Order: sequence, then C-alpha cells, then structure tokens
Amino acid sequence: MRVIALLCLLACLTTSVVAGKKDKNAAPTNQTDLRRYEQLYLEAVCQREANNAVAQYRLLERAIKVNPHGAEAYFDLAMFGIEHNAQVPVIDYLALAHELDPDNHEYTIQYVRVLFGRRDKAGVDLAKSLLVHEELRDDVYALLCDYYTMTGDYAQLCATLEQWRPFSGDDEFISSNKLHAAMALGQLDDALLIADTLIHISPSNATRYKVAKGEILLGLNRVDDALTLYHTLSADEETDPGAQILLYKYAVKSGNKVLEVQLLKQIASNPYMQMQTREAALRQYLGDVNDSERIVRRDTMLTMLLPLPEKEPALYNIMLAELRQSDAPDSLYALLFNKLLEIDPANEYARISLMQIALRADDYADVQRLCTDGMKQNARQPLFYYFGGAALMIEKKYEEALSLFERGREYIDDNTNTELVSTYFGSYGDALHQLGRNHEAYVMYDSALVYNNGNEMCLNNYAYFLALDNEQLDKAERMSAYTVEVRPDNATFLDTYAWILFLKGDYEKAREYIDRAIDNIEDRADQDNSSLYDHAGDIYYHLGLTDEALDYWRQAFSLDAESTILKKKITNKKYYKD
Repeated sequence: MRVIALLCLLACLTTSVVAGKKDKNAAPTNQTDLRRYEQLYLEAVCQREANNAVAQYRLLERAIKVNPHGAEAYFDLAMFGIEHNAQVPVIDYLALAHELDPDNHEYTIQYVRVLFGRRDKAGVDLAKSLLVHEELRDDVYALLCDYYTMTGDYAQLCATLEQWRPFSGDDEFISSNKLHAAMALGQLDDALLIADTLIHISPSNATRYKVAKGEILLGLNRVDDALTLYHTLSADEETDPGAQILLYKYAVKSGNKVLEVQLLKQIASNPYMQMQTREAALRQYLGDVNDSERIVRRDTMLTMLLPLPEKEPALYNIMLAELRQSDAPDSLYALLFNKLLEIDPANEYARISLMQIALRADDYADVQRLCTDGMKQNARQPLFYYFGGAALMIEKKYEEALSLFERGREYIDDNTNTELVSTYFGSYGDALHQLGRNHEAYVMYDSALVYNNGNEMCLNNYAYFLALDNEQLDKAERMSAYTVEVRPDNATFLDTYAWILFLKGDYEKAREYIDRAIDNIEDRADQDNSSLYDHAGDIYYHLGLTDEALDYWRQAFSLDAESTILKKKITNKKYYKD
C-alpha cells in the first residue's frame, strides 16, 4: 500500500518550480515560519531514515511552502527524485538549491553530476568553479574527465589531466587516460611515448600497456615492430586476451589469412575474453568481402563456433544475421537454431523456427518432438499446439490432431495474437470436418473469421466443405470469390470457386476458373490434384465436351487408381454424382 500511495503522490505533484523561484524573491520568511520549516525539515530527515518515503516527500513539500528559501529541502527533494526514479523536477530543484546556497559544494557537485549525465556543458563551468579554492578535489577532476571522454573532447581531456597531475597521487591513472586520449586523437607518436612510460612505471599492468603499444605500432604501419613486441611477451602474457587481439590485428594488417583464422578461433573460444571483444573480432572477419568469400568465411565460422560449450547466445546471434545476409539454406539455420536451443531450451524463437524448417522438409516426427519439448518449457504457448496439430493433420492423424487443438485452446486468451487465433481455429475446424463433425467445424470456422475475416485458407476450406455438403452455396461463393480475388494464381482456391459455380449450374464460368486452376498447378503428379482433374472432367461433361471430360477423368484416375466412381465415369463415359 505504501508503494501505491507513493505512486499516487508522485503523480499529483503540486509544488510549482516557477512559484518557488517567484517566492524566493519575496519578503523574508518570519521567525515563526523559519522555526516551522526547521521542524518540518528535521521530521522529513527522520522519516527518510525510517524508510518512510511518502511521509518524507509530503513533509519536504510542506517545508518549501513554509519557506521557499530552504535550499536543503529543495536538494533533498531532488535527491528523492533520483533515488526513487520519481517524477520530480530534479534539475530545477538542484538549480534552486545551488542558487540559494552557492557555497554548499555538496549541492554544486550533485548539480554537476546531473548536468553531465544529460551532456549539458553548463556543468563544466560549475565544476571548474569548485577547483578555484579546492584544487585537490579528485572527484571534480574525475567528473570533468568522464564528461570529456563521454563527449569525445579529447583535447580538453588532456588539458584537464595535466591540470590534475600535480595534485594526483596516481600517475598511472593520469597517464593511462592520456594514452587513451592520444590514441583517440590520432597522436600516435605521443601515444607511443606514453605507453613506454606506463610499461616502465606500472609492472603489474605492463601487459595491458604492451598491447596498447603494439596497437599503436600497427597504427603507425610498423607491422614488423608490432610482431617483434608480441614475441617479447612471456608465455603467460601471450595467453592474455589483449595479446591475442593484438596478434589477430597483426594477422589482419599483414594479410596472413591462415594466422587470422587460427587466432580468431582462439579468440572465439576464449571464455575469459570479454564478449564484446569476441563479437568485434567475429564481425571484422565477416566484414566487407565479396559474396563467394563471404560464404567461405561464414561456413568457416560455423564449423568453428558450433562445437564450443557456450552459455551465451551472442556469437550465434551474429551468425544468424550473417545467414540472412548470405541467403543460407535451411540446413545451416537448423544447426544454429539447435545450438541456441542447447544454450537455452526456453528459446521459443529458435524452437518455432525449427518447427517451420521441419514442416518444409516434411519431417513431421521432428515437428512433434519439438512441440512436445516446447510444451515442457511453456505449456501455455498456443503455437506448440498449433504446429503439432498441423503436422498430425498432414499425416492424417485427425483424432490426435483434434485432441492437441482442444488442449491448446484453453491457453488462447485476449492477449493472444488475433491472426494466430484465426489460423488456430481454422485448423481446428479442418480437424473437426475430417472427423465428420461438420456443424462444429462450421462454428469453428465462423469463430476463426471473427478474428481475421481475411483468413484465406479458412475461407477456402469453409467454402469447399459447404460445397461438398451442398449447403449455403451463396455464402460459399462469396467466401471463395474473395480468395481468388486476392490470390488469383492459387490453383486450390480457383478449383474451389470453379466447383461452387458448377454446383450452382454456371458451367461456362466454372470452366473459365477450372482452366485457370489447371494452368497454375505446380506439381501435376501430386496426388492431391486428383479431385481438381475430376472436377474439370465433370464441368466439361456438362458443357457437352465428353472427350475432354474423359481426358481429365483419366488424369484424375492416374493419381487415384482406387477411386471406383472415377473408374465408373471412364468406363461408361458418363457423369455420376459422388
């Protein structure tokens, strides 16, 4: 309840900063008000120590109303906003606190921190004002250096470091920052001198500075000198991540491809190296090269990375982006997605992607395995039930598919993607219809279309099944007409529309659409096309074109030799209703 009260309070701030500034110039507060202010402020401090945030805030608000000149109350309100991430005008309250009590350096330094956090250069003059009488303030110098580093003003960084040097007891800190600035400014000759000094004055960090020196030598195109420096490293130093990166950069700079790959493997497999560094090396290797070289490098990296016992997905996500750019086959995607699942079995993106790959490969057993394992990770994910049911439908295991759809239905709610709900209910309806539960199937199709009235597959199947049952043909025609309008080259949709027109007796128009369906068949040997040729024969027969009808019936029979009705049509050269 305290949290709720605090949120409500912060949402209704009543104190106006503008009013505060106006009141500051008003007549001085009388002694009674001052005493009341002190009581309120001290009580606010007590409430802060007792962790009563709401009470603290209310007391501070009352305090500045009583005394608009109370710098400490404005400061505490600002700190309250920072500590609680509250909707408090922090910068304005800090400005007031500093203006009311400019000699309080605690107020000023906090004001500077907030200004610098916003990259506001107004903080620079404020910070420097603190150094006029207190040159030994390391915290101020550090803030200035951080600000200049953050804004990339390396010239000012160098100047500030030199100003700080006489007062700092840590010459290595000063020099290492100057080294960073000199390298950023491209002042490599100066950087080289600083690196040599640091190697000498800081034996404990010598490896770090030797690596920096090596990078400077590479920047100066003194490639051989950089390699010589590397060979002066001890055996322990050579295994240092920085030293490995140095040698890798040498290999890239010198064009030594064999060494580059060898070192990249060491970097990629080094669990002690920062992930950011490993990612940078990987991106550099996969960088701007021609298409054929890119594919070679991609495959090299996959061979290198897949066996690694990684616990983080970062490197594999880089490779995933690379596969997309190089138009990789499903087999490579499968390797990566399986690795991502190995790292995190709850990675639903990887699992669902593998399901799609398995469906494209007609590997329905793998789809079932992935769905079953996915349900163990998250039983409330409808996609696992949908993909599992879809795979079972293709295998004509309709009872099992229906059971899976029924189980998953309870996890569909108002937050589920509407297109998924529509597709789910559409497949659910297909399973019901295959089991002869036609009325329930039509109810499910209607539900699917509520969520997406443009669900083409649902519209087609619904229309076709209505036609098979010779029911609601006008409704079936409207639904089917929509599908051929949006997908005019889809043979299945065209066949459905032609068959509905046939049932309504419009044989000429039915012939137009069945011809278009036949023209758009992709696989003429597909057994599923038997009914399409059968429909064509029926349509042509009713137009008095018996020879053409026989040809189509024979094509249908070649794909479905067990059909007694087709055999009867061909034998008797006559149409029979199924």
